Amino acid sequence: PILSSKSVKINVEKQVLLFIWFMANCETHRQISNRFNVAESTSHAIVENCLLAFNEIAGKLIVWPSGQTALNNVKQFDRLRGDDSFPNVVGCIDGCHVNILYPWEKRTKMPKLDRNMFCNRKQVPNIILQGIVDANLMFIDIFAGWPGRSHDARVYRCSKIGQKIINDPESVLPPSCHIIGDGAYPLSEGLMIPFKDNGHLTREQKIFNKKLSSSRILIEQAFGKLIGRFRKLKHMDIYKKDLCGKIVTAACCLHNVCMSVKDNFDCDPISTEINFLESNEEEAISGLEKRNMLCHLLSI
Repeated sequence: PILSSKSVKINVEKQVLLFIWFMANCETHRQISNRFNVAESTSHAIVENCLLAFNEIAGKLIVWPSGQTALNNVKQFDRLRGDDSFPNVVGCIDGCHVNILYPWEKRTKMPKLDRNMFCNRKQVPNIILQGIVDANLMFIDIFAGWPGRSHDARVYRCSKIGQKIINDPESVLPPSCHIIGDGAYPLSEGLMIPFKDNGHLTREQKIFNKKLSSSRILIEQAFGKLIGRFRKLKHMDIYKKDLCGKIVTAACCLHNVCMSVKDNFDCDPISTEINFLESNEEEAISGLEKRNMLCHLLSI
């Protein structure tokens, strides 16, 4: 009912096929219109309609686990890595940079300051996808569209799931459970990160870091599958700023559909650059205590 043939006189099946081709390839609308025998303007309209449709139903395809589902996910994480698994993990979090055109300067009047915000430290224009995946490499939460210059910790704090995990972890996580991330994120009771390697880590801290890293690699594998399958994310030649985040969201929805029907896709994990927090001022006391306790238990 969300996607119909009323606004675009093309049957729904063909619209979906055209949209999937758009997401899975780097072709222009002119090339796509020739391939599907439609007008170029129709190709634009179909893609925008499908983006709106997928973003409207994203909440049904990207679902945060609760109750028994969350506990089952914890067990799946334990089975994946065996003795090397990190305990009580509900999900893995990380940020992925998706390259875009240099911020729409030719077709919009975005202020120069805003344009620069979309360029990372290497002056490559991109937006950030914050993703959290479960043990089956399915996204259980995403937050897409923030400028590429933003720090992962800031994006996390501004996301709805980040605010809940920081302020009220019990509302989204089972007792004693948490998500895991890298050193770019603030340590808290609901988010475990590795000890920063200053060259003087203890044996127990090294074991902690190794097991956390062993489980956290799942998010890198998920990003690899996402971008490998939907090549539009390798470089989005999109001038409309508001569509960039919608394209990333739609790709994550399609990724979950593929993973749910076991349509696997072999590819290399995508490792992201870690921008460590400069200080520990954001590390909650409860997070420090919990990490120290886990560090001790894992070394026994």
